[in-house]
Amino acid sequence: MTDIFKIARFSISTRSIDPPRGVVEIDTETSTLRFELNEDLAHSLCADLERFLTQPAQRSDARSAGADAF
Repeated sequence: MTDIFKIARFSISTRSIDPPRGVVEIDTETSTLRFELNEDLAHSLCADLERFLTQPAQRSDARSAGADAF
């Protein structure tokens, strides 16, 4: 399984307005990752974050007990 890293900092900067393009920068404890962001991906990211922030509280059980460990 792939390691999960804790995000230390997250930023988005605009490269162009028409068409919308940007750069996502994610810092971890050991490195900085940079990704190009386009309008379609930005809308998808917004929808995913909205779903994450509004999901109902889930019952804690043995399978998810380690999920908050990172």
